[in-house]
Amino acid sequence: MELSLFSLPLEVRERIYEFYLAFNHNDFEDTLRPQHVYIDDGGPAHTRPLPAAMLACKALYRELVPAVHAQAAVRVLSRGWGDRRIGFAFHGTLRLERLERLLLLLTAEHPQWNGWLSFFAAVLERAPRLDTLLVDWTPRPVADVGWRDRVNLKKEEEFVALVAALPNLRHLYVYGDIPARWMAMLDKAAPHVVHRRFRWWREPGLD
Repeated sequence: MELSLFSLPLEVRERIYEFYLAFNHNDFEDTLRPQHVYIDDGGPAHTRPLPAAMLACKALYRELVPAVHAQAAVRVLSRGWGDRRIGFAFHGTLRLERLERLLLLLTAEHPQWNGWLSFFAAVLERAPRLDTLLVDWTPRPVADVGWRDRVNLKKEEEFVALVAALPNLRHLYVYGDIPARWMAMLDKAAPHVVHRRFRWWREPGLD
């Protein structure tokens, strides 16, 4: 007997959709001027093709629409101190005001806060409906001594304040080797906080 997708429980279908809609590195549109490209007004709308399944039938379209339009990913890609690119991955049309789930992916060896934090603040300011934030953190821990540590602490506090100010945030997932001091602050930034030491993002060749 042929098994229809819609004969499966909704919870199972949602898990299938989650895997189907997962982003990969080829989905990101990177730029050296993210503020100008994604934030400043007056530019063209950012659109990507809708997932093919949405065009298969109306029932699938209706079930996929909420997830497709409500999620996106931001990647900070560093190829050296002078080359920091930031890009979005999304399906359909990117509208920050309707985002409910956002992934922040940092691939740099060092935090390099000044290269992305102000842009990320502008994104969060325009995403008041955000319910879930997932942070995938690659940078190595900064030594907790000297002026570098003082600068890093200030930026950690700024990041926590941005997250805590989100009016509808309920879930915060943090992956990577996060310093205990910063994690203690993040634990208070949302009602439900989960921390895992491993990376969330699967790099090419490790799938």
